[in-house]
This record gives sequence, C-alpha cells and structure tokens, in this order.
Amino acid sequence: MRRLILIALLSGIVIISFIRFISRNETVNTVPSRVENAKISEWTSFLNENFASDFACRECHQAEYDAHLRSGHSHTALRMEDTHLATALSGTTYSDPRRQQVFEFLKKELGFFVGVEGVDSTPIFPVHWLLGSGTHAQTPISIDPISGHGVEFRWSWFNGGQCLGVTPDHERFDDFRERSTEVFGRPMEPAQALTCLGCHATVVPPLNIPVTKETVLANVGCERCHGPRKRHVELAKLGKGHLEPPLVTYTDPEQSIRQCAQCHRDESNIGATTAPNILARFQPYGMKKSRCYLESGKSMTCITCHDPHDATSKDRFQYNNTCMKCHQAPETTLCRIEPAGDCVKCHMPEVEWHSGIKFHDHWIRVVKEPTSTVQTSLVEPSKQ
Repeated sequence: MRRLILIALLSGIVIISFIRFISRNETVNTVPSRVENAKISEWTSFLNENFASDFACRECHQAEYDAHLRSGHSHTALRMEDTHLATALSGTTYSDPRRQQVFEFLKKELGFFVGVEGVDSTPIFPVHWLLGSGTHAQTPISIDPISGHGVEFRWSWFNGGQCLGVTPDHERFDDFRERSTEVFGRPMEPAQALTCLGCHATVVPPLNIPVTKETVLANVGCERCHGPRKRHVELAKLGKGHLEPPLVTYTDPEQSIRQCAQCHRDESNIGATTAPNILARFQPYGMKKSRCYLESGKSMTCITCHDPHDATSKDRFQYNNTCMKCHQAPETTLCRIEPAGDCVKCHMPEVEWHSGIKFHDHWIRVVKEPTSTVQTSLVEPSKQ
C-alpha cells in the first residue's frame, strides 16, 4: 500500500475528497489555523519519512548531482523573497503597458509584496514563488495557504531583455474585475495552482493540505524522477541499497517519455485548439510526430539526445553524431542537401513563442515550407 501511495504522488496524482471553494474576490489569507497547522505537520512528517533530498544522493552519485546543479531543473521553483529579483525590484515600480496600472514592489521581513499605485497605500499582496529556470523567463505566482486559490502575476522577468514584461498569454486578461485577484493577474482554482507549481517542484501537497514553504519540495530534484529515496539512502549506507530499487525505471521507452511529458507535454495533455507557437514548447508532442520516433519502434526517447541530469547541451556536433547513429550508410539515408550540416537547424526549426523567445519544435522532418507554414503544420496530424 505504501508503495502505491508513493507512486501516485510521484505521478502527480492527487485524490480529492471534499473541497470547499471560496470566492476569488476574497483577500488572500496568510495565517493557517490550528487545524491547518496539524495538517501541515502530518504532511511534513510524511515527507521527512520518505524523501531524502538531492544532497543525500550526492555521496554515491556525485557526477549526477553536479550535473543537476547545472541544469534548469535545479532552480525551477524559488521562494520569491529569497531571489535576487526580489531584492532588485524592492522599492521600484512597473507600468503595465496594456493596462492603466503601475505595480509597486516591496521586500519585507515577512516576504515579498506587490501593490497597485494609487490603490494600495503600501504593497500588501504576497508573492510566494518565482517559477522557471531563468533561461528564458521567470513568472511569479501566489497560492493562498488556506483556500488554495492562486494567481499567476501579470509581470514576468525576461532574461533576454533583462527586464519585466507582460506574462505570456496575459494579453487576453487585459480586462479585469476591480477588487479581485484579477487586478494582479490570472486567477487559478486550487487544482490549477497546484498543477502550475507541481511542474516546477519535486512534490506538492494534496489539495487538502495548505501550500507553504514547508509542504513543498521545491525544484525538480532527483526524487521527482526516481521516486522517494529515503529508505534507499538508509540501506545504501549499509551496503544494501539494491534492496530498495527505484519506483520508476527508464528501461521502458514509453514510460521514459511519459515521465518527461508530465510537464513538457505530449498529445495526451495538449488541447486541440493550442496555437502552433505554444506547441513548439512541448518537446514530446513534436518528437512523437517524427518519423525518427515512429520508425524506431517508438524506442526513441528524450534521453536519446539529452542528458536528463545536466543542462541542455548547445553542442551541435554532439546532436549530429546522435543523428548519424541511424543516418549513415547506406548512402540513401544521408542528408542529400547538406551531409555535414546542422541537423537540428534544418530538421527541427526554431519557432518564436513570445517576445523573441524561440524553441526548437522537436518535430524531426524534412522542412520545405516557409516558417509560417511550418508553424501551422504543427497542429496537423502526422502524414509520415
């Protein structure tokens, strides 16, 4: 039974019993009651009993630990008040270019807060988490620890321009209701808020547990992909680590892709009306349309090209070599246009997502159409 519970947690499955929803118009609560504190204590005890932490893995897996520190996964969910961005923004303002609003920021002893100039006498709305690796952008969110309702803020940090800008997709939220969380951004129901934070964390609590710094195992760590390892670590110190094998293995290619697709998404969790430039962000979706994937007997996975522990490689020679493991003699399998060229640039073109941020769409194919047609074709069924 314990093993089944842990597998469910690892897969992001939360069983919901009774949920009481509150109005989005209510203000954010910040002080859990005695009942909530008891739930927090019970949940954190569960985490302590089953999860070892990334640092505990280092003793036996130094190379993987060091690689993980270089990866974006290691810093995908940061407490806002602990970030350099919070320090830099404190005492400054940001004018929303699409609304008649000026946001004010203030870092206090109790956390980081935002307010609206001319409306709030001082910034009082808490900003809890800063999500994203920072490679392209980082977006802040808040989750009310009592109701579970959340808000994705209107403003994000864009690394390329080293500046704040409108959060991607928030153009459709230009209109908002006064005296509601819509003033600050996109409101999220409890399940939405947990899903949002969950893709940037190792473990988030079930819906009936308050979301706090203590109840979240932040960032995508070792145990997000390998399962709770506390027992394994304890046995490994006795030379018996093999007695507690991983809950998830990656010998099955389909299982491997499913694990990545929990957050990077494939066809099973993308809407039919999703825009082409949005689809480009979701690598498993594109890869599973590829002839390379289909003709490999579906044995090709994300880790065929990427080290799951390390930062995404920029070495095109490495990627070309991976392609050439299949695309070599006989001559008909070679690229006839540019045999020694850049496979990725030609066969997985970049698609602009937002504000100059581009992603390789991961649909490996022969591209003959102009870029605009290529983007549109991403939403069509594969004809290969």
